[in-house]
Amino acid sequence: MNRLAGPIRTEAERNLALLAYGLLGVSVFFAGITALVAAVIAYTLHDAANETLSRHFRFQIRIFWVGVAAIVLTVVAAVVAVLGAAGNLLHTAPPSDLVRTISVWGHQIDLSGLRITPLVVIATTVSAGSALLGALWMALASAIGFIRLASTRHMRETATP
Repeated sequence: MNRLAGPIRTEAERNLALLAYGLLGVSVFFAGITALVAAVIAYTLHDAANETLSRHFRFQIRIFWVGVAAIVLTVVAAVVAVLGAAGNLLHTAPPSDLVRTISVWGHQIDLSGLRITPLVVIATTVSAGSALLGALWMALASAIGFIRLASTRHMRETATP
């Protein structure tokens, strides 16, 4: 089997790195599956690539793991919010300062057992915030890496005037 060498191999690795950035950038729309593919590409090639591409592959790995951390935080906070709201809904003492029923499409919904506690509010806020920040991280970090690689710059190299 012939192995690619020199500029052809470097160009193929560069194209794979650009593809990985693209996969990371669109992963928000595909439930993270494309980010997993990008991480496999980056983990596979980062040791064998030249220094510039190796830095880009390491940055892609970092993008992936920060995204995973954001997803974990989002899911944990959402579970806490749902369980907290469900526990409050099952509470038997009706609140005195809350609307007891609401009408949705002609159906009355009883809210007499619902309590909005600080735990539910904080967990919902953390869940929504981490989901938003995680999505922004995946999109913006991937775009920055893609632009730097397309302009043949290292990740730590600043722009020249």
